[in-house]
Amino acid sequence: MFSFLSGVPGPDDVRALVRRVDTARHHGVPDKCVLELDLQHAPPETVGFDPLAMLSALTGADRPLTLRETVAAIHRAADDDRVAGLIARVQMTAAPPGPVQELRDAIIEFTARKPSLAWAETYPGTLSYYLASAFGEVWMQPSGTVGLIGFATSPLFLRDAFEKAGIEAQFVARGEYKSAANIFTEDGYTEAHREADARMVESLAAQVWEGVAASRNLDVAAVDALADRAPLLRDDAVAGGLVDRIGFRDEAYGRIAELVGVEGVPPDSEDAPPRLYLARYARTGRPELPSVSVPGRRGRASVAVVTVAGPIVSGRGGRQMLPIGGASAGGDTIAAALREAVADDRVAAIVLRVDSPGGSVSGSETIWREVVRAREAGKPVVASMGSVAASGGYYVSMSADEIVANPGTITGSIGVITGKLIARDLKGRLGVGFDAVRTNENADAWSTNAPFTDQQRARVEAETDLLYADFVERVAEGRGLTVEAVHEVARGRVWTGADAHEHGLVDELGGLRTAVRRAKVLAGLDPDVKVKVVSFPGSSMREMLRPKPSSQRAASLPEAATALVVRGLAAGVDSAQRQLTGANAVWLGNSRF
Repeated sequence: MFSFLSGVPGPDDVRALVRRVDTARHHGVPDKCVLELDLQHAPPETVGFDPLAMLSALTGADRPLTLRETVAAIHRAADDDRVAGLIARVQMTAAPPGPVQELRDAIIEFTARKPSLAWAETYPGTLSYYLASAFGEVWMQPSGTVGLIGFATSPLFLRDAFEKAGIEAQFVARGEYKSAANIFTEDGYTEAHREADARMVESLAAQVWEGVAASRNLDVAAVDALADRAPLLRDDAVAGGLVDRIGFRDEAYGRIAELVGVEGVPPDSEDAPPRLYLARYARTGRPELPSVSVPGRRGRASVAVVTVAGPIVSGRGGRQMLPIGGASAGGDTIAAALREAVADDRVAAIVLRVDSPGGSVSGSETIWREVVRAREAGKPVVASMGSVAASGGYYVSMSADEIVANPGTITGSIGVITGKLIARDLKGRLGVGFDAVRTNENADAWSTNAPFTDQQRARVEAETDLLYADFVERVAEGRGLTVEAVHEVARGRVWTGADAHEHGLVDELGGLRTAVRRAKVLAGLDPDVKVKVVSFPGSSMREMLRPKPSSQRAASLPEAATALVVRGLAAGVDSAQRQLTGANAVWLGNSRF
């Protein structure tokens, strides 16, 4: 053991400390155990930095698993001889299709090799049942229903309400499908908006019906017919082949015990198969350690995963110190992470994991530039799209060597929008006085007190034209398409990943594991070779305790070792490794993707 007063710890000291911390927090995996998973909510893409995580290392409490960790744990369990089966409560009220598909693919692979069972009091929605159908058996309580009702969109339109309130919406968009401002400017669907939304829900429904039909050995037409009658009560659900058994939790647990070879014992008795939460199982193995440089020794190759989660903003993004509220992806933060990954000789390739609806044009362009520079430096870049990678989310992805998206990922929306809300009439009705003093003609162009002048409107139109032209041209260059071909699938239109793949906007369908595999291939590695997957940006805790002295990469052994010790003691080895900090994006006065 060492102390901070006795000098700088060596690599062996650091690894020994991490192993002791992990041993103190977690027990081993019981032989022939059944893993338990609670899916009342979909696993999040990232987990915000929680100061209370400092206590986790001492109390043994586990933070929620991210989607990446959950998927990895299920795949690992499929190969682990100590794991006999998996039981999960699947009762999600709402979830994005893309991440559900990544999780479902992992469960399908597990189910092909070991017993699995899904149970729920009720299946409240289409995606909840879609996920449950991937398990070997599907159970439901007697009072439950199968809410396999399909997909619908119900956008809100505020134009008339704004007129009554004295608010005028003034927006400029490029692309007739660019519908983000329609909530303010329309009183119902435009033809283009309806066309895009209709195709999106049709594509999602087709994916889900095909998945359920394959898992439950049904015809797609039969699943569609059941959906027209949903939500289905228990008798119809069983007769229709969607549910195997009606029963309670204890009966479901008794059944998984039978499936793994232990029959005739109460589910909570000492003779029942041992159980372990998936979150605990995920952390029982040796932690994934950041590499520590040793002179003359080269560590094994790594794939860096740089995560872009939340609205894209210029700058660093605000700091999210509590696990509440929304985070944003700061262009400077993501760009710095990409530079750090490029500078690290151990990183063979980069996966840009994107889960963003877009945001600031300038922030998106900053990230895009670093993707281009990474490729120029010889580091392959694969974009992996999560639940959504649209507008700015597509912008940062478009110049990667390859783009991988889930079939249900929401992507595209290649277009630009900018504008403002004018509240002078509302202020007048409320008796709020206002006036202005300016030095130049356009100094108050973004004021809410008056519409754009003709000159200001012309400037906004010119800027929007330029940004849209740049967007389309850069997509064409990055995707190897003509400008005309890109324009046909651009114009602000939103696509599912499956449709984007058909139109050349995406290279391959799949999740993060598929993207990592493609990154290894592009780096000249065997696709099946084991590599370390390291996450960027680093944790906000590390930055708080040891801020960088400059924008240059700091990779000295003392700093790397000290940071690892601090992180291990304070957050249980890697509890804040995948943090993206931020606050809500600013709307007015900033062109948006």
